[in-house]
Amino acid sequence: MLRAVIVKEFRHLFRDKVSFLLLFLMPAFLVLMLGYALSFQVHHHDIQVFNATHSAQAERLFARLDANPVLYVCGRVDRIEDIEPAFSRGNTRAVVMYADDGIHLFVEATNTMLGRSVETQISKVIGQFAADENPLPSAQVIKEIPTRYIYNPSLKHGYNSVTGLMMLIFILVNAIVLGTSINREKSQGSWRLLSVTQLGMGRIVLGKTIPFIAISLLHVAMLYGVCIHFDIEVMGSLGLFFAIQFLYIFCCMALGILIAAWFDRPLDVLILSWVILFLPNVFLSGFVFPLSSMEGAVRDVAELLPGTAFITAFRNIAFKGTGLMQNLPYILTLVAETLLALVFAIPGFKRTVPR
Repeated sequence: MLRAVIVKEFRHLFRDKVSFLLLFLMPAFLVLMLGYALSFQVHHHDIQVFNATHSAQAERLFARLDANPVLYVCGRVDRIEDIEPAFSRGNTRAVVMYADDGIHLFVEATNTMLGRSVETQISKVIGQFAADENPLPSAQVIKEIPTRYIYNPSLKHGYNSVTGLMMLIFILVNAIVLGTSINREKSQGSWRLLSVTQLGMGRIVLGKTIPFIAISLLHVAMLYGVCIHFDIEVMGSLGLFFAIQFLYIFCCMALGILIAAWFDRPLDVLILSWVILFLPNVFLSGFVFPLSSMEGAVRDVAELLPGTAFITAFRNIAFKGTGLMQNLPYILTLVAETLLALVFAIPGFKRTVPR
């Protein structure tokens, strides 16, 4: 009898897709991500340089910076007025200016951890360069390097945490809770009754989502209040600031609807929402682990996540003051994922729901 129970349990585990996912695929994913792909060690920083003196010594310093395996000189600045705008284009983390009065360092500090990291790496290179070029102790030279932190001069940690926390709140409310709410209708049999009314599937789903949209309005207002409380000034357009949040909210809703359409048990929807939506967006969006610490296929997958697009666009708009064109790739990513999720959800709702 015991053997029969054991065999029965094994058959159940391998037959149930969600149990198989949790027992085998999920541990493999966590080992791969946390043991190999993800790290707090940043592999490279994009920096730019400004040779205000047009000297050969400055060029030797810049060559030394570019030779560092962690630093990559991705461009040059021609005027001092162009230093701050240089941070709004691409992923520039720092600008090193060689002037008549010494070396000046400008660091993008919306992510304080990355800001400190690039400052440390550049200071090491400059210290070694100074030791090779002149007899002054490198420690003394490093102390003389003025550093200006762009967008976050006081190095407030709220700049990094606010966007990530709101990303997770939107996933929880608009994807996980909405998905389980729709699935509860299916498991209790009320979805079948609603589907035979004149409302149609589209209006039924819309009726389920409108309360969550109203709740999301409160969350958006809360986010704006948090920014005011922490003295985080919204540098860009307020219209674009709110638009990117609502676009991400609709994307989360569409993904939650997609999962609810194809799975019938509430527990399955809850587990899959955490595994497919919550965990990847926590670890791969740049909220916990910086994108510059990821390489290869992991970086490619991270770039496609809705959380990555939201965090990057939000930081660009709110903290850097960039406009629509600079954030168009991230906006198109969220729009495309929203539409694809809704398109693939339609066949799931049309299939026969088991009693």
